[in-house]
Amino acid sequence: MNEQIMTGQWKQMQGTLKSWWGRLTDDDLEKINGQKDRLIGWVQENYGRTRDEAAREVEARFNDYGGTLGGSAAEIKAKAYEIGGAVASKANEAAAAVKSGADRASSYFHERTFNNMAGDLTALIKKYPVPSLLIGVGLGIWLARNTKH
Repeated sequence: MNEQIMTGQWKQMQGTLKSWWGRLTDDDLEKINGQKDRLIGWVQENYGRTRDEAAREVEARFNDYGGTLGGSAAEIKAKAYEIGGAVASKANEAAAAVKSGADRASSYFHERTFNNMAGDLTALIKKYPVPSLLIGVGLGIWLARNTKH
């Protein structure tokens, strides 16, 4: 794990660091402040390691931590692709339904005369009087607001 990643993820890593090195306190974490060299020095001092041993231990722990993050990222990416595929499938179904509806509406207008359409509209209004009234009022308001005097 490079220095920038460590600094950027410092807050999230603190609990994991404490589980790795049980002697690590909140004050120690504050002093280290996401700097890898300071952490290596702390491990060297508190666990009696040489500088090289401490550096290898810190690097190994960070590689494990980075691998865990990489696995999580791969899982998130796979889930995102799965969701994207489902959304694309639903969008295709919706597009097919819209096309089918538009085709039916087009054939209706081609097959019917004005008198037939008026009869169908009258039957629809008789079947659904309240929604028809509300639609009429809404259209009236819309026309009143959008016509220029």
